[in-house]
Amino acid sequence: MATIKEIAQRAGVSTTTVSNVIHGKTKKVSPANIQKIENLIREMGYVQKMGLRVLNKEKSQLIAVVINYHKDFKDSIIGDPFYGKIIGFIEKYVQELGYYLMLYSAKDTDKIFQMVMGWDVDGVIAISFSKSNCEKIYQLINKPIVSIDAYGELDAGQESHVLNIGLDDESGGYLMTKYLLECGYEHIQVCAGRDSGVDHLRYMGAQKAAKEFAEKKQKVQFTALGMNYAKRKESYAWLLQRKNPKTALFFLSDLYALEAISFFSSRGVKIPEEIGIAGYDNISYAEFSVPRLTTVSQNVEQKASLAVEILMERINGEDKDIAGKNLLEYLNEAGYKSEWVVVERNFEIIPRENLGNVTIQDNDEIEVLRFVGGG
Repeated sequence: MATIKEIAQRAGVSTTTVSNVIHGKTKKVSPANIQKIENLIREMGYVQKMGLRVLNKEKSQLIAVVINYHKDFKDSIIGDPFYGKIIGFIEKYVQELGYYLMLYSAKDTDKIFQMVMGWDVDGVIAISFSKSNCEKIYQLINKPIVSIDAYGELDAGQESHVLNIGLDDESGGYLMTKYLLECGYEHIQVCAGRDSGVDHLRYMGAQKAAKEFAEKKQKVQFTALGMNYAKRKESYAWLLQRKNPKTALFFLSDLYALEAISFFSSRGVKIPEEIGIAGYDNISYAEFSVPRLTTVSQNVEQKASLAVEILMERINGEDKDIAGKNLLEYLNEAGYKSEWVVVERNFEIIPRENLGNVTIQDNDEIEVLRFVGGG
C-alpha cells in the first residue's frame, strides 16, 4: 500500500501538499497538481488510516447504522429481505460519498446505547427504534441522527432532534384492508409477529377500513403470530383450521405471508380459492410466489437514499428547504411517479389531480405510499 511520502515523490510535490489534497484543503494547490495527486492516489492504491483522521480532529468519515430488531432470525439480520436490502442501499450511498459504514444490531437497546457511545462517528442512522430511544441516542452522543421506521411517541419532556423516514403505515394498512373488503372478503385476519411498532400503525389503518364496512357486518381481527418460526407454525396451523373462501389473511410482512403460503400449499390448500392471502413490503422474493402475492409496496432504496441525503446535510450543516414547493414538484424531484403513489399531507389524502395546487408549508407532514397488486 502506498504512503503519502511515495505519492509526493512521484508527483514532485511536498508531503504537505499531498496531505492537503487528501483532506480537501486545496485552496493553495494548483488544479494541475490536484489532478496529478488524485490520479496517483488511485493508481498507487493509497488508503488513509481511519485512526489518524480521528486523532487529527477531522471527520471520521464513519456512519453508524444501528438496528433495534424484535424478532428471531434464522441466520442473521442480513438474511432478512427488508433489513438486508436497506443496509445494502445505505452502504452504497455512503460509499459514493466517501464514507464508511459501521453496523450493529440488537434486541437490547442498552447494548446499542453502549456501542454508539464508544464509536467516533460523524452520524447515525437508527432503524426500527421507538422515537424516544432515538432521542436517547442523540442525547448520548450529540451527533446528527436520522431514523427509519421510528414508531411511538416521545417521552414526557423530550424534544425532537431526529427526523424520521418512513411510510404512512396506517394508510398502507387501510388501503389493503379496504381493497380486500371491496373484493368481497367478509373476514380479514390481520397477522403480525406482535401488535407493536409500525405493525400497530398498520393494524390501526385496517381497523379504520373496517369501520367503513361495519354495516355489512364484515370483521377485521388481529392475530399475533409470534416472533420465532416455531411459534408462527403453531399460528399458521390455527389459521388453517379457520380457512374459508370469504376469509383473507393480511400479513403485515411479506416474509410471513410467504411462510403461510408455503405452509398452506404443502397441506393441499388452494390459494385464493379456499382462503385469500395478502402481504406488506413487496420484497423481491414475493415475485416468485405462486400464486403471486398481493402486497403493499415500500420503496426501500428511496428510504435509504433519503436517510443518507438528510444525514449528510446535517453533518455538513446544510438544510434542504422544500417549503413553498407544491406536492407535484416535490414528487418529481424526489423521483416518485405521481400516478403510482398516494400522498398524504397532515393526515389528509390529497387527490392526484390536486397535487400541483397544494403548496408545502413549514412543519407539514408529508407521507408517500405506493400500492402494488398481485394475484
